[in-house]
Parts: sequence; C-alpha cells; structure tokens
Amino acid sequence: MVLNRYKLLSPVILIVSFLPLPYLMLVCLSAGPVRADDPVIAEAAANTDNQIPDEIPESSGDTQPNEDPELMLQELEKYRGATVTEIDIEGTRITQDYVIAREIWSRERQPLDPDLVKEDIIRLENLAIFGTVIVTPTPVAGGVALNYHFTEIPWLIPFPALAWNEQNGFSVGLGLSSPNFLGRKMTLSAKALFGGTTVYSFRAANPWIFGNHVSADVLASHNIRQNKLLGFKETSDRAQFIGGVYLGQRGRLLGLIGYYGVGSDRDGITLSSDNWDDMLVTGFSLGYDSRDSWRVPHEGWLMDISPIYFGGVASSRTLNFDVRSYEPLGKRHTIATGPLLSLQSGEVGIDIPSYLQYFLGGSNSIRGYKLEELGQELFGKNQFLYTLEYRYNLLPLRGFKIFRWTISAGFDLAGFGDAGIAWSQSKDFSFNRARFGYGVGLRLLLPGVNMIRFDVGMSQYGDVVFNFGVNSIFEARRQRVR
Repeated sequence: MVLNRYKLLSPVILIVSFLPLPYLMLVCLSAGPVRADDPVIAEAAANTDNQIPDEIPESSGDTQPNEDPELMLQELEKYRGATVTEIDIEGTRITQDYVIAREIWSRERQPLDPDLVKEDIIRLENLAIFGTVIVTPTPVAGGVALNYHFTEIPWLIPFPALAWNEQNGFSVGLGLSSPNFLGRKMTLSAKALFGGTTVYSFRAANPWIFGNHVSADVLASHNIRQNKLLGFKETSDRAQFIGGVYLGQRGRLLGLIGYYGVGSDRDGITLSSDNWDDMLVTGFSLGYDSRDSWRVPHEGWLMDISPIYFGGVASSRTLNFDVRSYEPLGKRHTIATGPLLSLQSGEVGIDIPSYLQYFLGGSNSIRGYKLEELGQELFGKNQFLYTLEYRYNLLPLRGFKIFRWTISAGFDLAGFGDAGIAWSQSKDFSFNRARFGYGVGLRLLLPGVNMIRFDVGMSQYGDVVFNFGVNSIFEARRQRVR
C-alpha cells in the first residue's frame, strides 16, 4: 500500500510518539534509589565487599574545598593508602543522593585511591547537572574522610533558544529545559525557534532507569526551512524512541524506532508523487567508549557501528562506522582524530530520497569550503570524512557563579585538518575528487552544547572561510542538516 496517504496522519503520529512518556515517567519515579547490592554497583566496587551505606555520615573536618583540579588531586595524593572512614555529600538541594552515590566507586573502609577519586569526579561531571564537583580529604582518627561538595545548575531553565546551520543561518526563540528533573538526572526540554529555520521540538530522556544504565529517550520535532542545495521549501516531522543499555563498563548498545516525514513545495524532490514522504526508521548502534571525559575528552576511544533501515516510501539501508581517538600530548594538549564512513544501499531518486544524500563543505565536514559552493559539486549517497584536530586547553573547565547557581565553562584553542569525499557511483570514489581543508579555531566549552566553535579554514586552493559551529565536529558531522 502506498504510504503517501499518511501525510494527513503525521500529526497523529507525532502525538502517538509521546504515548511511552507516561510509562517512562512512571518507571523513573518508581525506580527509587539504586541499592548497594545492585549488580552495577557491585561491579563498580570490583575488589571490595563493602556496600554504600544507607546514610552517609557528616564530615568532621574543617578543610576548605579547593576548586583547582590539580591542587585538589595533589591534596588527595597526600593520603593515598589511608583508610577511607566516611564519605560525605554536601551542597545538593535538588539531586537525589542515589544519583550521586551510584557514580562514586570509592568505598568506605577501603584504602584511598586518588586515581579512583579522579574517575569519580569525571563520572559526576559527565552528568552535566553540576557546576563544580570538589572532593576534599580531611584527616580523622583511623584514616581520612572524603567530602564530595557540589554546586548544582538550575533544575528548570527558561532560556533564549538559538540554532544555526550552514544553509539557513541563525534561528532564535524560546525554550524551557529541566536537565535534572525531580533531581533524578532526567531531562525534559521544549523549544520553539524562528528565523532561518522554524523549529518546534520536545525531548524527554532518562539515562539510567535501572540495571546497567538501561535508558530511554523520546524526541519529536517539526521543522520548516529552505533547502538551498536542492532548491525547495522543506517541511519535516520526526518522532523517535531510543532505548539503550551498557555492555559491561565500556560497551554500548542502542536501539531506534521512529517516524520521519519530509514534504516539498515543488515536484521532483520526494519519492512520493504527492510531495510528501513517510518513512519508518529502525536500527541499532553497537559502540565502545573509553573516553576519560564526555565534555572535554583528553584520552580514550569512542567508536560505533550503526546499521539503520529507512522503510515506507523509501527502501534503503545505511551503515555508519564512526571512530574517534583522543591522545594526550601533555596535561593540556590533545590530538583528536578519526574517520566517519557512511554507506547507503539503493538508488537515489528511487530507493533513497535526494535530500538524504551527503553534501560536503562548511563547518561540519570540510572546513575551508562553503557548503553552498562545494555542496553543489561534491555530494552523493555515500561519504568518507576524516578529521585531525590538535587542542590546547587554554582555560580548564571551572565554575562560574550566576546568581545562586553555578555553570562550568572553559576555552580551547585548536588547529585542524579535514579531508572528505562523497559519491554515489563507484567510479566517483577517486582521490582527485577528494577535498582537503585546514585551519585554526577557538572553542567555547559550555554545558548543554559541549562546545561552540569559531574556525578560520583554508581550502587546498587557498580560499579562506570563516566557520561557526555548535558541538564538536565529530558530533556535528553525523547530522543530516549541517
């Protein structure tokens, strides 16, 4: 049965996509604190039989918190091997204790390991709900007491929403976000933007419901923009559910099911004759993550392979292979590098809509070129991108007080090189069609978006282009609209 009749049903599909939400919220609310005998906590404790106490006692020390990460670790090093007599949590007004306790792998009645405490801090910072995380050791009779002191970001944030892409420029509007809903590290957010792109979106997520990080993420959006590369007014609706689980400590498994609808204001763009394509999207992702930090990775690997199927009016299989490596050259020096390979089956215009091709150039693929120029000549159903970036952490993440709340921010300097090619026919996969760019840039490290990039890129032909981007290029290059 032809699915072009589903155009009238797309609003209904968007509404239906929210049906799992009440169940999701019920599960989250009923999950309660993670017990000390939870298998994940047991694995984290690996070499100890001790459990997380039901009530963590008050710290008896008067030592003042040290916000400098290096000095804080130096202070902890003084007590290496001393018995941890107590662990105290302070400064939280919103966050539930169990959300913090399950991320702390240091244990009472065990020797103090500063390296393990450092990992505790990184896991807690990865939650992205704290402005600062400070651990202070205090000598006491029989050992040392550890005080984990937190400053929280607001649990409910009304904000001026801002979005940008290479084709349509800036969009501005209003948004409302709760990054720590009910103090359980659940996320609820909604926003409306107008300008280059009209966007209405809603998201609800819980990254750890039970077990080994069993997670759920629901997203719905409605977008209207001008697709300048293909010359049509694009209207799209998306609704998707993503469920995930950790495989051990480093492994990741995600499953996706969703709806994707795209409409055009002129003939010849969509696969359907009525200028609206309805697609069912299903897939999964198998990954590995050994990064030392999600926000500012300094060492480790992040890789995944993700087969995705586009059904309905389309009939195509996509395979993404994404590898990122972070190598430390010193305390503040990092090399970030890795390829992205995306392959699609089928024929463009028959199995694959033309708007699902990859168009190269701009801030999120090959810097040194403008997307509207290079994208007109270098495009296709497949792509290969490679980026090498040197990063210098000019200002490490630190807390900045805004009224009674604290956010963490920092700065990076970067030098980069990009290479890429897109093709549909095997004969077009040739070195002389590949393009290269290089340059320097500044990264503003912020919560929520991870980073805002300001780059000056130069093409292999000497053309200079100023680029602006949101999020790391390794994240941004996975986006369709870039």
